[in-house]
Amino acid sequence: MKCYPQLWLSFIFARWAFHCCFATEMFDFEELKNETRPFQLQVMRLVCLDAPYEETVLTLCRAFLRRNQPTLLRVTLEVSGLYNYVLLQFRLHYKFRTYQPFLIDGEIDICTFVKESKLDPVPSYIYSVMQEVAPDLSAPCPLGNKTFNVTTMFKVEYAPKSVPAGDYRMDIRVASRANVTLINFQVYVAVRRKGVLGSMLDW
Repeated sequence: MKCYPQLWLSFIFARWAFHCCFATEMFDFEELKNETRPFQLQVMRLVCLDAPYEETVLTLCRAFLRRNQPTLLRVTLEVSGLYNYVLLQFRLHYKFRTYQPFLIDGEIDICTFVKESKLDPVPSYIYSVMQEVAPDLSAPCPLGNKTFNVTTMFKVEYAPKSVPAGDYRMDIRVASRANVTLINFQVYVAVRRKGVLGSMLDW
């Protein structure tokens, strides 16, 4: 296996920047959104997995790429039941030769998280992004007994302040208390550095 000193230095810096940003009880998503990003971000694909589901009906799952605009994401999910426990599992991957776990990994009960104080910074970050891209899912529980029609975008201001350039995949799974999958999907994202000259985080 080849060694890429610049690449690994970039990842060390990215980990430091990530923890400086999130490893604090003073995490403020609104402040984070206002920070300038030194990179461009484009959602390339949206893939829903494991359908059909036992307790929900997925009728639309698609990404629409648009010239000079953020990719439009559309999901339609019929949820007939009511849920007082909704598990959100998330894991970010970075592509080397294959996709490998990178920095963000965890799970939260959406229903409990709405009620409790949000001191854990990484779940707080994920929940804050969810509120932006799919606000219906952050409504008070019980959740369900409706059709969720989500038309949204993942904007660059939702990303951490500093991430290495490259290709990413975010895995998201939503499940019931009985661990039955309600929806399972992957979002593929490309990150590129701004400017003509290369940067420490670009390869």
